[in-house]
Amino acid sequence: MKQRLEYIDIAKGLGIIFATLCHTEHWELAYYTLAFNIPIFFFCSGYTSSKKDINLTICFGRQAIKLLKPYLFFNILLLFYFHDFSLRAIFGIFYSRYCLFPFGTVTDIFPLFIVGNYPMWFLTCMVVAYLLYDLLIYYPKYQYWLIATYLVITTCATFLPILLPWSLDTAPLTAIIMFCGTQIRKYVPNIFSNRKPHILILLSFISYCVLIPFCDGINISIRNYGSSILTYFLAAICGSIVLIYVARLIQKTILGTIIKQIGNHSMTIFCIEIPFILLGKQFSNSILPDMLPLHFAVLTSFIQLTFALAGGYLFSILLHKNKYIQKIVF
Repeated sequence: MKQRLEYIDIAKGLGIIFATLCHTEHWELAYYTLAFNIPIFFFCSGYTSSKKDINLTICFGRQAIKLLKPYLFFNILLLFYFHDFSLRAIFGIFYSRYCLFPFGTVTDIFPLFIVGNYPMWFLTCMVVAYLLYDLLIYYPKYQYWLIATYLVITTCATFLPILLPWSLDTAPLTAIIMFCGTQIRKYVPNIFSNRKPHILILLSFISYCVLIPFCDGINISIRNYGSSILTYFLAAICGSIVLIYVARLIQKTILGTIIKQIGNHSMTIFCIEIPFILLGKQFSNSILPDMLPLHFAVLTSFIQLTFALAGGYLFSILLHKNKYIQKIVF
């Protein structure tokens, strides 16, 4: 069995904290993490992946099943939780996109994820990304041609009037981010071995600081890359490298141990966070006065974040306790 890298689990934990914070009342608290709080999961997947001694079809099949089982389980669960069995809600699950039209293009963007399942676009995006990534790994002779093709598809897709199902328009770019994770581990294997920052980590930190002004409004779930695809891609890679280094620094600490546990259960937290965020909002409204200065109002976001992380974590523990349920969901 492949040994888990503790700092990678911590990095995923940090990623889910920032991603969840983006879905709270004051999402701007996570403004400086927008460029990497989702790419970190793709980067880490590539960083810990390698070519398997099985054929491409079997490899991809296993990856897809591992992602689609929780996707279907949690979507069905949320349909019952919100008691919405409308055609749009069901179609949204199959289409797997937050909305049909990009923001700012039409008056009605036609929301599709309407049962608190909008973070789950990530799972189907990763399914497609894994297929494209596997092609890069299994056919190294064509890597440059494939990467060029993925970039062309990503660029051309920005002109489409709708968002494509299963993130077919953005998955090519996330597949390249995964591949970058693999290449970093292959060619710079000791980058995270020492507490003293590697030169690539320092360059990544400086680059990310320079790129931040170009990352305004980034939201890959709705095909928004900020200023450009290039600046988003560079910021995603640089931010991921820096975040993993931070994870390496807090490894073996109490904080690191806590965040590692969150990272180990990040999939469940990702899928089920919205109901807990809404519960956190209700709780916040019941204990906080209506009119608060901004620096106190942000407490609402931290309460929502706590509800989402704690609720998702405990729910995940319960699912893993029963081997039969665990086999169905994960």
